[in-house]
Amino acid sequence: MKRTAWLRTTSTTAKSKPNRAQRPEEHAQSAMKNGAVCDPVKTAGKRSPALIPSMRVAIKYVAINGTTAARPQAKSVAHLNSHLRAMARGMPCLLRVQGVCTQDSSTVVCCHSNLGIHGKAGARKADDEYSVWGCAACHRWLDQGPAPRARKESAFMAAHLRQVLAWRAIAMDGESAKDRAAAQWALALLNALPHMPPEQSIKGLEAIKSGANA
Repeated sequence: MKRTAWLRTTSTTAKSKPNRAQRPEEHAQSAMKNGAVCDPVKTAGKRSPALIPSMRVAIKYVAINGTTAARPQAKSVAHLNSHLRAMARGMPCLLRVQGVCTQDSSTVVCCHSNLGIHGKAGARKADDEYSVWGCAACHRWLDQGPAPRARKESAFMAAHLRQVLAWRAIAMDGESAKDRAAAQWALALLNALPHMPPEQSIKGLEAIKSGANA
């Protein structure tokens, strides 16, 4: 007698197939919920390329007060003396640029240095103690001429040495108190005051204080 095979009961609940189209991010979140633990270092090479960029690393930036940071520098006070500048009128030219100088004392003015170490900066002129007497031709050559910078610097420094000697002569002169005070003011800033009797030294200090920023 043949037995009839039992019919298999068909499950009413269909087995859920894994969704292979599931995004790697959702798959990772699902694995974390199920308690799966993975080493990001070991598995970084096995992950989907779409998942790797999503790994973020927190970087902490610490502000350090160093000395290399650029800080605004306070501008120095310009040394001005109007009488010292006016003293150039009618004086001989001290620049004496060969082939340029006219030695026309009627055109002599106060010519300032063009060097930054003397206070020159952009439109700002150098300090008045770094000036020389120069005729119009030499002044134009110094400021606008095509000569090399080194030659201009050499010509000015030589003229400035002659200017210091001229100011020293004026500082020892007893004719004009204003001229003497202005010359002593410039020489004091240059640390080039001549040796004077004590009474003249005291007057010189007073002249320096009164002539500053005049």
